[in-house]
Amino acid sequence: MSPLKTLISIISLFAVLGFIALVFPHSGIAVGSKTLRYPSLADVFPKANVDTNDVDPEKAMQELVEATRRKEFSAFSDSLKYYEDFFTQGRTRFDLPDDDPTWFDRFFLNLELAELDSTVVHIVHYGDSQLEEDRISATIREDLQSEFGGAGPGMMPPIMGVPSQTTSHWNSGALSRYILFGPKDEEADHNRYGPLAQFADLNGEAMIGFKKREQNRNDKFPHVGNYTTIKVLSGKRGSLRLKLVYDSTVVEYKQTANAETGEVKIVEKSRKKKSVEAPAPIIDKLKKLNVYTWKLPDTTSSAKIYLSGNTEIYAVSADGPYGVAVDNVAMRGSSGTIFHRIDNELLAEAYKAMNAKLIIMEYGGNLVPSTSRSNIEWTKKIISRQIQTIQKANPSADILFIGPADMAKQIDGEYKTYPSLNLTIKALREVALENGAAYWDMHRVMGGNGAMIKWVNKQPALGFTDHIHFTRRGAAYMGELFCNSLRMHYDFFKFRDRHKIDDAKLKEIMHYADSLQQVKLLKTQKPKKKSVKKKKAAPSKGGRK
Repeated sequence: MSPLKTLISIISLFAVLGFIALVFPHSGIAVGSKTLRYPSLADVFPKANVDTNDVDPEKAMQELVEATRRKEFSAFSDSLKYYEDFFTQGRTRFDLPDDDPTWFDRFFLNLELAELDSTVVHIVHYGDSQLEEDRISATIREDLQSEFGGAGPGMMPPIMGVPSQTTSHWNSGALSRYILFGPKDEEADHNRYGPLAQFADLNGEAMIGFKKREQNRNDKFPHVGNYTTIKVLSGKRGSLRLKLVYDSTVVEYKQTANAETGEVKIVEKSRKKKSVEAPAPIIDKLKKLNVYTWKLPDTTSSAKIYLSGNTEIYAVSADGPYGVAVDNVAMRGSSGTIFHRIDNELLAEAYKAMNAKLIIMEYGGNLVPSTSRSNIEWTKKIISRQIQTIQKANPSADILFIGPADMAKQIDGEYKTYPSLNLTIKALREVALENGAAYWDMHRVMGGNGAMIKWVNKQPALGFTDHIHFTRRGAAYMGELFCNSLRMHYDFFKFRDRHKIDDAKLKEIMHYADSLQQVKLLKTQKPKKKSVKKKKAAPSKGGRK
């Protein structure tokens, strides 16, 4: 028989059997005492036994969502653990209020909005002599301006007490300097000191000049020049007339003609510096100060301000059109305990005029030699007052306190870390966190007790032989470590932004990661063996009574 005939026979057989199943009585056919039965189609092809009452659509959907959530959280938790390990264990980590890793978010948002809003965000970096010559601040400034835009050295005092490594600054004429952090005879008879804790009294005619300091070929601070926005903060008393002259680059061109085609081309001939007088400044008259602002049509790295009149000059500022500025405010010999003595309303207006969004207070080194357990509470109280004073003047800014570096002195003929250093650091950290400020521990960053001795002995040296101050190289290295730590938080900020992880979701993910860690710990723990107490042998009858 051919394959086709065989297939037709099989199909015909199934058709006949199916027809019999359809017409055969379900109860069967009685034949005598017997009953013939034939299976129905339902018996041959039974339906799946599904109880619809056992299926809860809402529960099934919840289980699906939860499975997706676990998968997503598992992917995020690995990345977040990388950040968490640094935030909790990294030697260069920040100590943050409530251990909140999102503490810097407001600051980063301000930096990112600066370009969109065409504004300059100022970071005011206060500190003691470790900051002199624009050390540490210059490295932080260059890093942030490279990332977020910006130019110029930021705010500068009208009279510079110690030269800067990045900006040449000079003055002449009828200016007298008053400072709040020096000897008593250098203080004024009032509290109108402004944001730099100093001012210059103008009585007559004067000039203030500044320009980017010439660097070698390996220019470490290229962004400190090329400013377009210049400001002067002055007092309300008396009178003031200002004129700004700046160096502008003038480009000369010449025409060249092709002898064959006659085509004329304009090519650059030379570039020359030319002194240009800027148009009159915009004046913002506030309650406690006047703010004079020049917006230059081109960039410059050298400018002179000519002043005449009689008033107080609190600061001059040189910035880019937008981005970030870092103001280096070094106070030799200061412990940072002078802010409560500045007119708070004047301070508030100055911070607002300069759009200051981060205040860095780098103090403590000058407190260490005199700190002891008997006066530690006074130290905490006076530093707390300074933080609160700045918070009152600038509630929209974040405050970061940088504690002292390792410091050593000779004890029994050899250099050892100051005995009171760790006590001082502990107190400063507590005060900062209690007042909602972040804390960065330079002592821990360096490596703890004895680190300064190692820094001094390095080749080239990172610390001076006084075993207290950094060399320029050491200060730059400390600035790099600070920037690396800050960048970790910025990376964390961008990671959450890319994956749309808000605060609530972040807490959920962290809780999920913690629960996984707990499960892992339980699995790795070995069950404790039950100790079997041995029964004491009964004393033998022949023993001693």
